[in-house]
Amino acid sequence: MKYIVISLGGSIISTDKLNLELMEKFSDTVSDIKSYDKFGIVVGGGKLARSYISDLKRYNVNDNILDEIGINATRINALALTTFFDDANSKIPTTINDATEMVHNYRYVIMGGTEPGHTTDTVSTLLAERIGAKILINATSVDGVYSDDPKKNKNAEKFNELSYNDAIDLSIRNSKGAGTNNFMDITSLTIARRAGIKIYVVNGNNMEEYRNILLNGKCNGTIIS
Repeated sequence: MKYIVISLGGSIISTDKLNLELMEKFSDTVSDIKSYDKFGIVVGGGKLARSYISDLKRYNVNDNILDEIGINATRINALALTTFFDDANSKIPTTINDATEMVHNYRYVIMGGTEPGHTTDTVSTLLAERIGAKILINATSVDGVYSDDPKKNKNAEKFNELSYNDAIDLSIRNSKGAGTNNFMDITSLTIARRAGIKIYVVNGNNMEEYRNILLNGKCNGTIIS
């Protein structure tokens, strides 16, 4: 059995509204490819999560509760995505253990977040480690990893390849700046390093990126290994 995990960022799934067109294109793309037997798909919260959290922050709602609200937003998005797949779970798993058990029954196991403090990037790497997937596609709104936020700094350098250690160092630097857009959190990268999971950071709106990775192991984004 060949396993792969795809992290669908909230920035592409939930923008001004739920991106149903992308969900349909994504499901059609991966369903046509037979080079992998099982897919784990972890979905982010996007604007749905951010809108609830930003509104409630004004009322000094506890951060733990805000995390729970964000997690539930990811699960709503994940449930929406399941409707575009034929061989996928209809109940969203709430733990890595639950998702791992579902892998035996479905070709596509789709989930959101699990617990406060764990981003969906971390959930993705934990799921990959647990099921033995050595490839993780991190589908974002940016076409790779940059030295700085390319939306704010036009001189930001794009990396074609990064070692785990260099990616962790870059993530640490990015996390220190207020409001920075970090490509992946430190925990997820550390898990990927210990498990030897190769990460492809790509523009998730581009269906050719999924095809190139799934069929050829290549991409126009950034490979972390």
